[in-house]
Amino acid sequence: MRLKGYLAIGLGTAVFLAVITFAGVMSNATAAGIDSRPLPAQAEFLSSHVEIRVPEGAEGPVPAALMFHGCGGVRQVQSDYADALNAAGFAAVIVDSNGARNIGRIGAMTQVCGGFRLWGQERAADVFAAVELARADPRIDGDRLTLIGWSHGGWTILDALGFEARETAIPALENTTARLPGVERAIIFYPWCGWPSRTDREGLDTGRPLSIILAGNDLVARKTPCRELAADAIAEGQPVGIETWDGLTHAFDEPNAPAFDPRMRYDAEAAERARDRVIAAMRVEGE
Repeated sequence: MRLKGYLAIGLGTAVFLAVITFAGVMSNATAAGIDSRPLPAQAEFLSSHVEIRVPEGAEGPVPAALMFHGCGGVRQVQSDYADALNAAGFAAVIVDSNGARNIGRIGAMTQVCGGFRLWGQERAADVFAAVELARADPRIDGDRLTLIGWSHGGWTILDALGFEARETAIPALENTTARLPGVERAIIFYPWCGWPSRTDREGLDTGRPLSIILAGNDLVARKTPCRELAADAIAEGQPVGIETWDGLTHAFDEPNAPAFDPRMRYDAEAAERARDRVIAAMRVEGE
């Protein structure tokens, strides 16, 4: 094939990828093409992709942590937290947002992590739906729920808290301004706070205690937007706490962090400290 032919193919491929990228971004930004359901239907949609683990031998309903994974999907980190929570007498609710949408590992890394699909504003519907599912389970104390999120899951929780606090419609919930009954607090690790999150556009809003833990050497999720947004919220008197754990990378509590990516390194001591932080917070009733 002549050089001109190769150039034409290359240009055509580049244009195609640009169109696909633009379409994905615009779909997320405008909520066009995003499935919108009533809250009960969203709960039903999500239900088969929610794993609920309760402590063995638990007597009566127990408090629960609702866990929202990073862009890559459910990983070992969620199971580790679930084990620690169960050992401490708490239930763990693992929400598989990617699985509910038939997004596999490759699709997650290329589409969700790439920002072409499933922005936080869309996934926020899962937070409201997961709360509904948890409160409907007789093994769980529906008035003592904690939201936990990592990276993309943190972005998702921030968007959900903002929609609730401002009483604005949730893009993926049909005709709904929803509440998060029974949620006592949210704890998020190395979240994405920059564009295109709702928080970046509208500011950080929360009607319940929120703890943000950043990684000092995070090269994946920028720290500055989170710090600035949290500072503004704290100045407004919102119940927000933020801290940076020095020397740690993004996904520091994920044992299966990609070995080929130097931006993510597992730290066993910090991972245990993070789990202990969650458990200590959950022991405080009515925070």
